[in-house]
Amino acid sequence: MGRVPQVPDPSLLDAQVPGNPRVLAVRSGIQSEVGEWCGQPVFIKTLLTDDPQTALRFDHEGQIAASLKHPLVVSLLAREAGRLIFPLVPGITLRERIEAGPLTPAEGVDVAAGLLRAVAHLHERGVTHHDLKPENVLLAGGDVRGEHVRLVDFGMSHSRALPQDVHSGTRLGTPHFMAPEQFRGVRGDGRSDLYSVGVLLFDALAGHPPHEDALGWLVGLSPQCAPLPGPAELHPLLHAALSRDPQDRPQTAAEMYAALTDAACALGLEVPGLLDPGPDAPDREAACP
Repeated sequence: MGRVPQVPDPSLLDAQVPGNPRVLAVRSGIQSEVGEWCGQPVFIKTLLTDDPQTALRFDHEGQIAASLKHPLVVSLLAREAGRLIFPLVPGITLRERIEAGPLTPAEGVDVAAGLLRAVAHLHERGVTHHDLKPENVLLAGGDVRGEHVRLVDFGMSHSRALPQDVHSGTRLGTPHFMAPEQFRGVRGDGRSDLYSVGVLLFDALAGHPPHEDALGWLVGLSPQCAPLPGPAELHPLLHAALSRDPQDRPQTAAEMYAALTDAACALGLEVPGLLDPGPDAPDREAACP
């Protein structure tokens, strides 16, 4: 993998962002903006505070983002002390698309397939995202197809390659999309991401997540789940992915992708492209029998 360029001189970086970058938000000491860098549109995150914990988390995010390189992951272009630069992806978030109406089964399967391809790359690199939600899934060009999925935001992620997990023992995440064990503070279990993919697929098909009382579900006080959406052929996959016990879920992204492919075949849908093979990928053909 090519090394992410380091930009040691802030004045040099500023010189490469011509014009007036447009600030999108300032939150918890981090400024988000869009601008231009080296002749291309970019999304920039800038550290504005000298709080050591915020700076530590910011650097942690940069190290994880720099370790990823996949067409369906928005990878880091460059980083320096206090600034992270990503390519700008024109389009919409999956949340914006869902707010316009539920996805069709074909669209939902395709988006889930693209997301699983991205998640498989993260897990292969020892990274667990820990904040998979519609706001962190971009659809490049607004196109609801798997190859247009772009996964973003590694601010809550865990990496086995780093000596310290700055979020260790925390309950960070988005309640409607986080797995119960993540709520208990368990970090670095890839099956937590697979639970979130299941919730995303549910949300995409139904227009809402499965648990109205998300916190009640996470602490075990509210077992109620909305009826499984979409065609019956997808229900076994959704039921397994949304299991409270990680042992009852698909154990790897490859296993979940295989189940998704089987459901697509049963529905007569176009089979998503094969998952990038990994050590745990099942031996299977690309086409329906």
